[in-house]
Amino acid sequence: MVIDLSKDSVRMNLCLFVDKLLSLPEIEYIKIRELKIRRDNKNEMIRSAIDECYHDSYSDIDLSILVKVSDGGGITPDEYVKHVEHWGFPLEAILGMCFVPENSMCRIILKNGMRYDLGFEFVFQENIPIIDLKPSKKQNSNENWPIENINRFWFVQIQALGKLYRNDFLISGHLSNMNINETLVQQMVIRDLQYNTNHHRYGYKEEFTYSKYMMQCPYRSGNITFDHIADRIYSAALAYDELAAFFYDDYEPRSKDFFDIWKCYEEQKN
Repeated sequence: MVIDLSKDSVRMNLCLFVDKLLSLPEIEYIKIRELKIRRDNKNEMIRSAIDECYHDSYSDIDLSILVKVSDGGGITPDEYVKHVEHWGFPLEAILGMCFVPENSMCRIILKNGMRYDLGFEFVFQENIPIIDLKPSKKQNSNENWPIENINRFWFVQIQALGKLYRNDFLISGHLSNMNINETLVQQMVIRDLQYNTNHHRYGYKEEFTYSKYMMQCPYRSGNITFDHIADRIYSAALAYDELAAFFYDDYEPRSKDFFDIWKCYEEQKN
């Protein structure tokens, strides 16, 4: 997939997303920064919002969404926040995501490179229809490595990559190390399953899966720290895909979509 994260492209994608949200009767308004986007002012407000929140290709968009909920029962806020298909994101379009239940937030990265931090505020009202949510598409989830782990990993990968290209080596290094460690945890879980025990008095001189992908990253900057972090992000992506396939017979690798976004970041860095 050719990824375009220019300002015009981001504006177009945001317009489509806002149109979807405002087509839902329970949405009162959407706020980006201090700008409230309503059905009667959306075109003007979106232009202003993009001018304020778009800094570069690595920008995400923070949206605060006011949702009217019937106080007569029905859908709960937690259920609503996790129903990503309802507000326009088919599962096959998502690269990674994570939920922050205590803040009613969903953080998401799409395969087209669009990043959203969605915070929901709920207002309970009398005499309004109960929100009618269609059943979510069923996702296979292995109890030994739940699908939530996979979605979170790829979201963190994009976070690490964006911080890397903004030269925040401390945070990018931290996030890349987290995901390298995630591949080690995958290997530990696989080992437990293979030996049918989680107690190992001695190890087995295991090789790190990510190690075989090190020093293969095609993007070099000439900065030693940048290149070291990039290697770790790159090797984590390939190792994770390889190891996730152990838990899911139908696992579809996501590194290709991730690398498409990376290519865009690299091409638009200047």
